Amino acid sequence: MLTRDTIAEYQQRYGLSYHVPHALDAAEMVGLRDKVVIEIGGSLPEDFVRDAFGVRAWIAIEELSYWQEIEASGGVQGSPPGTVARRLDTATAVDIDSGYGVFSGRIEALPTALDARFDVAFSIAAFEHINTLALTLDGAYRALRPGGCLFALFSPIWSAHDGHHLPSIRDRSGREFDFANSPVPPWAHLLVRPPELFQYLLAHTDRETAAEMVYYIYHSPHINRLFTEDYIAYCRASPFAVERCDLVFPLEPPSEVQRELEHRHPGRRHFTNGGLLVVLRKPGGPW
Repeated sequence: MLTRDTIAEYQQRYGLSYHVPHALDAAEMVGLRDKVVIEIGGSLPEDFVRDAFGVRAWIAIEELSYWQEIEASGGVQGSPPGTVARRLDTATAVDIDSGYGVFSGRIEALPTALDARFDVAFSIAAFEHINTLALTLDGAYRALRPGGCLFALFSPIWSAHDGHHLPSIRDRSGREFDFANSPVPPWAHLLVRPPELFQYLLAHTDRETAAEMVYYIYHSPHINRLFTEDYIAYCRASPFAVERCDLVFPLEPPSEVQRELEHRHPGRRHFTNGGLLVVLRKPGGPW
């Protein structure tokens, strides 16, 4: 079984990175052993979830339109799904009995035959991409048994220093950029308008790549551009009981940047955290 001492071993064995420690966070906080799990916005490998956590069943849901757009940028961040068997709306209880499956779609399209069939809804590095978050939370609630938990850990969100979430892009000279190697200064996507950022980027890359970056940062549906306060409000408005809503991955802006961010975005003040860790529970059950 996966432990804190064997994280690196599991990362190497299964070709994973941040997925391993964050999945272990979920196992420690809400429990995964012998559980029936539905993964939202990802598809951890079958061998990994069985070996690391001893799950009873794991059903993964991928939104293929996201991967199709990111692949069009010429580079991919994260772990694209392997073979996706069917659309989610065709899933049945037999698929749970089989122990593992990867489906395309959104959890709100989960067939009613699978209502209240899952112990845990699990998601890492996905909620920042979901544009129908209220419906996603409703779908997770419907999927869970009474007493079941939703665990979600996600970053970077729009209000973070790297919240533009720039996908991997290669410019005409062969230079590669992404949100970890970005020409966009910290929090700049929140401080300037798209034409202003375009002009700034022209000093760092060619015109076509600058325009492509502006599209992905401000206009593409691959991120939802929600602020920390928005996620908190959606969680509170959901039918779940909120057990944890932690601000994680801190990087504090300089005081003058914080003042300007608050001025430009009235009512927002959480710009330090890169993401959130959320644990929500469906009332009822033996837990």
